Amino acid sequence: MGFASKAGTLCYGFAPAVSAIKSGKAKGVFYASDVSAKSRKEIIFYCDKFGVGAYELKNTDMEELSRAVGKKCAVTAVTDASLAGAVISNLTTGI
Repeated sequence: MGFASKAGTLCYGFAPAVSAIKSGKAKGVFYASDVSAKSRKEIIFYCDKFGVGAYELKNTDMEELSRAVGKKCAVTAVTDASLAGAVISNLTTGI
């Protein structure tokens, strides 16, 4: 997530992430494990509707996610396909 942030390919927060999903720019959406149930449900709804992967960052709370990306947020959308793929790969392989 830090690389995506430094590359300028992150949307920080719920509303910007939803906007990126709706516009087709989001290649992956990632949310903290302690995000509210309502936000989690809505993010998953929009991701399902627009065919974007939604991933919970297990064992990563909002504070840790905010530190990793450099801004306070609980939801981020990655707009670069290769960086989104790298984050997804790291999540699924446990690296």
